[in-house]
Amino acid sequence: MRIVVLCEGATEAALRTALGEFLAGRTPPGERRIGVKLIQLRGSVFREKLGTLVARYSADSEVAIVIALTDVYPSFANAEAAKKKLAEQAGGSRGGRFRAHAAQFYFEAWLVPFWGEMTKYLQVDAKPPGGRPEEINGQRPPSMHLRELYGRGRRKYEKAVEGPRWLTADRLEQSARACPELKAFLNSLLEFAGAAVLP
Repeated sequence: MRIVVLCEGATEAALRTALGEFLAGRTPPGERRIGVKLIQLRGSVFREKLGTLVARYSADSEVAIVIALTDVYPSFANAEAAKKKLAEQAGGSRGGRFRAHAAQFYFEAWLVPFWGEMTKYLQVDAKPPGGRPEEINGQRPPSMHLRELYGRGRRKYEKAVEGPRWLTADRLEQSARACPELKAFLNSLLEFAGAAVLP
């Protein structure tokens, strides 16, 4: 059995290893392990083809659930609006085998909880952006804060490189404590893997 996660752009590369290891480490002894297959899609194609893709994957008896994961910005006002729209485009819950999730407002919000560790890694002194990670948006989104931080350390921020560096299997729960939308996403994975959800 496996879980299929449809996601946009470099999010697939940023989460690929961490999610599989995260689930493997939480699968109860004696339970069959459920794999995670992340499929990278591009912007509007993600939404235009979503119904077809969900129908195709959910028809496979080896697929436990299909999850669509999108950034909120710039297409939606918030995570709830994004999830509602994705559910409509997917044609509903498909018998409970589809879930919509959103990174509010960007995937990079899930990296902000590691700001202190990043400053040490980059050998710079910089205060974290104010507020909760998933509430950072507008003209200075999390990705901009990270690009600036990395620039101060004379490095280039790249999601596909820095995502896996910080969101490792053993750090996902740390980020989820500060990011409710990440926690909801992880709990969908855990639920269908037969593992205990995060409190």
